[in-house]
Amino acid sequence: MQDYKYCPMCRTSLGWDFVEGRDRLTCKGCGWINYRNPLPVIACIVSSRNGELLLIKRGVEPSKGRWALPGGFIEAHETSQEAGCRELREETGLAGEPGRLVGVYSQESRMYGSVLVIGMEFTVEKEDTRAGCDAKDAKFITPAALPNIPFISHRKLIENFLCA
Repeated sequence: MQDYKYCPMCRTSLGWDFVEGRDRLTCKGCGWINYRNPLPVIACIVSSRNGELLLIKRGVEPSKGRWALPGGFIEAHETSQEAGCRELREETGLAGEPGRLVGVYSQESRMYGSVLVIGMEFTVEKEDTRAGCDAKDAKFITPAALPNIPFISHRKLIENFLCA
C-alpha cells in the first residue's frame, strides 16, 4: 500500500507529524490526517456433517493456488454476515447461514496493507461444492488432512474452531 503524497481533500503536499501517539501523514493546509485503517475481511468457517472443514484453493493472489478458508473483503454498506454469505456462494456455490463469531485477527498483507480478518461460523444445508470466480477448487477436508494454510489468521481461526 502506497502513502499519499498530496492531500486528497485540498491537494497540499503531505508531511509526517506525531498525531495521537503515532507518526501519520498530515496536511498543513486543511488538517486532514491519513489514519491508514485496516481493510475488513470475512473468513467463513464451515464444518460438514462429518466434521470436515470447507477450504478453497485460491484462484487469485495473494497465495494463488494454495488452500484457505472461503472469504474476502467486506464491501461498503455490507455486514460481515452478508459478506460471508456472498463470498461463500461466490467461491463454493453453497448457500450459508451465519452463526457465531470464531475470532478476529489483524494481519499484514503485502498487497493490501493491514487487514482485519473476522472469522465467522456458517452452516450449510447442502455440501456439494462448486468452485467459483475466485477459487480453483472447493472441498471439505478432514482436520487431520488439512494442508498448510498460508494465512496466519486462517490457521488461528481453524484452531479456535476445532478447540471450541
